[in-house]
Amino acid sequence: MELYNRIFLVMESHPDYNWRLIFCDNNSTDRTWELISKLSRSNDNVLGIRMSRTFTLDASFSCGIDLSNADALIIMASDLQDPPESISEFIKYFEEGYDQVVARIVKREYVPYVRRLLSKLFYLVANKTTNNMIPRDVSDFRLLSRSAYLGARKMQERNRFLRGLIAWTGFKTAIIDIERPQRFAGDSKFLEMKLGKVIRWATSAILAHTSAPLIAVAICGIGLSIFSFLATIVFSIFWLSGGVPFAGFGTIVGIVSLGFSLTMLAIGIIAQYIALIYDEVKARPIYLIAERTDEPKS
Repeated sequence: MELYNRIFLVMESHPDYNWRLIFCDNNSTDRTWELISKLSRSNDNVLGIRMSRTFTLDASFSCGIDLSNADALIIMASDLQDPPESISEFIKYFEEGYDQVVARIVKREYVPYVRRLLSKLFYLVANKTTNNMIPRDVSDFRLLSRSAYLGARKMQERNRFLRGLIAWTGFKTAIIDIERPQRFAGDSKFLEMKLGKVIRWATSAILAHTSAPLIAVAICGIGLSIFSFLATIVFSIFWLSGGVPFAGFGTIVGIVSLGFSLTMLAIGIIAQYIALIYDEVKARPIYLIAERTDEPKS
């Protein structure tokens, strides 16, 4: 497996470190679990975990954090878009006393322009609304000291944005810049996601399916706001060209339509918070493990 081979080469240059590789297979439908199982049988420092179904990426990372027991851990994707060669730089900062070393993406030209623009907008808003707590353009690729990952482990929110949760812990952080290469093999499920789904994921965590009507309320409010704005423009043209039916007609129409759309938008925003609360009070597990490579077959 290319990922293991490249990590092995990197760690050979750090002989003072004992290391273990934990694969969290998010219920893949290809031969991934078969390859992980084979690699685990031939390497004692490889542990494979297979989820019971497809959970979120943050849930998979959380599983790896929960299973870790080391002086430091590194979170990374298995598609080699997080270059293993950066691990050496992570270790250098860790040895200098940093509890977190975070990779910031400075280049990813293979990502469509619209996605890159939305990503920048997301980080701009996230950075401003959290008082600069979440750095811009950072990825999940990072090193965490024991103190940092034990702190993150205590936070059990169901709607998980792990980058935000870890940033909240406030441990001493260093940032390195990397260029993200194209995926080594296979297709990116993130890039295949519809734009609407990406936007929903960015504005809130994936909600339980029973709260879908609440999301529809927010969408309705946005749609009515847009309709109100466009209707105002159209009516303005009619009023300028043919006059108004009676004095004050335009004012009444504008106030009623705008007020109604803003009310719906406000209800939609409140509904988003209710949906988040709904997921939290259910207190379902963040993930479920179906199989481990270190467990004997029954």
